[in-house]
Amino acid sequence: MERSERSGLARLMLRYPDRREALRCKAAEDANFRDLCEAYEAACVAVDYWAKSAEPVGPERAVEYQQLAAAVEEDILRNLS
Repeated sequence: MERSERSGLARLMLRYPDRREALRCKAAEDANFRDLCEAYEAACVAVDYWAKSAEPVGPERAVEYQQLAAAVEEDILRNLS
C-alpha cells in the first residue's frame, strides 16, 4: 500500500472509528478501494492547502475540494456495504 493510500485510510479510520476493521479489511483486499482512499487523501490535502492559501480563490477552492472529499467519502462508505 502506498503512502497516500495509507494516509487516506488513516483519515477515514479516525473519522469512522466504529468502521475501522471494515475499512482495514477492504483496503487489504481491494485495489480500487485503495485508489478511493488515495483520492480521499488528495482531496483532503487540497482542502487544507486552499483553506490556508492567501490567494483570492483560496476559499472557493477549499469548498470545491471539500465537496470532492465528501463525494469520495460517500463512495468509500458505499463500498463498505
